[in-house]
Amino acid sequence: MNNLYSLGQTILKKLKDNGYEAYFVGGFVRDYLLNRESSDIDITTNATPKEVENLFENTKATGLKYGTVTVLMENHPFEVTTYRIDQSYINHRKPESVVYSQSLEEDLKRRDFTINALAMNSEGRIIDLFNGEKDINNKIIRAIGIPDERFNEDSLRIIRALRFSSKLGFSIEEETLLSMKKNIKKIFHLPNERVVPELEELFSSAYNKKATTYMEEINIAKVYPEFQRGLNLYNNSKISLDLNEFFALCLYSSNQELPDYWRLPNKDKLLIYKVIGLLRLTRKTNYNPLVVYQAGLDICLMANRINQVLDSESDQEALIQDIYTSLPIKKRSEMSLNGHDILEIKDINNEEIIGEIIEELEYNVVNKHLENEREKLKEFAKQLLERLDG
Repeated sequence: MNNLYSLGQTILKKLKDNGYEAYFVGGFVRDYLLNRESSDIDITTNATPKEVENLFENTKATGLKYGTVTVLMENHPFEVTTYRIDQSYINHRKPESVVYSQSLEEDLKRRDFTINALAMNSEGRIIDLFNGEKDINNKIIRAIGIPDERFNEDSLRIIRALRFSSKLGFSIEEETLLSMKKNIKKIFHLPNERVVPELEELFSSAYNKKATTYMEEINIAKVYPEFQRGLNLYNNSKISLDLNEFFALCLYSSNQELPDYWRLPNKDKLLIYKVIGLLRLTRKTNYNPLVVYQAGLDICLMANRINQVLDSESDQEALIQDIYTSLPIKKRSEMSLNGHDILEIKDINNEEIIGEIIEELEYNVVNKHLENEREKLKEFAKQLLERLDG
């Protein structure tokens, strides 16, 4: 962080030496005051994007529509954004256009929360126009100005407030929280690519239960009804889940499919449904070598965490770990016999039969009815083939 801070200071000083104002701004300043690591450093300036591009050798035009140029220093990106005033917002999501400004105050007051509206110059002096430092010290998340206006401009700020609560352990100020509840339905218009990353970070952060409690309080289930039962179960447990596990809990406990408006990556959907399938299976069948082998350790542990949310007395992690450790093979490729070997025993042009033989061998090895030794498996495969011929 010290190296990034030094590189950022270099940018500030160069802008200042050329007659411009420039400050560190936003999350970096907040994290600096909290003595937290921060990998992203944003800079605000009264220099226009063109002036920034002319001043620095290595730049990328990453957000010219919103006045942002990325300056690369030792291959690390620094977003440098011109002071701006946002014009009217479209669908509670983004400004229709921006107007450049020469006023730092105008730029800071368009931001979301007081803790993110702090600026700092190259000498380390803090510019705090909205008592953000006081809110940091009191561990408070407070919307700048009138909360309804901030959430009407960009309803993602409702999710961001939750995410900051989860990340920092801060409480949400009462008027801000009331406004979040009042405006909750506006988040329905947000695209997944904005919401899902926020929720992923929320569930992976240290204070996620604080945030999920707020999710219940602002009645997020008005927008995402599949969260209703899951949130209640989750907030009454001591278990921490990631976002995919939370989705699995919600869908399993409410016995429903993932709604179409959640356009998750296929690999995440597959994972969620594998976990749900295992939850349903283990209600009827205890964990055994075949179940653990077929599902895999990670899926079993995910299902176990969700089971603990559903029933605090149902922790089977030790059993799952013991079963997995004692498995003769962890995956099919570890078997000493494969499909090519079976073709050497008998030239059969039927992939389905070969697959059935492999599955039978796999079943017997996993359940320790057969040792995973090539000759023994080969002999067993011969017997299976003879049986099929008979």
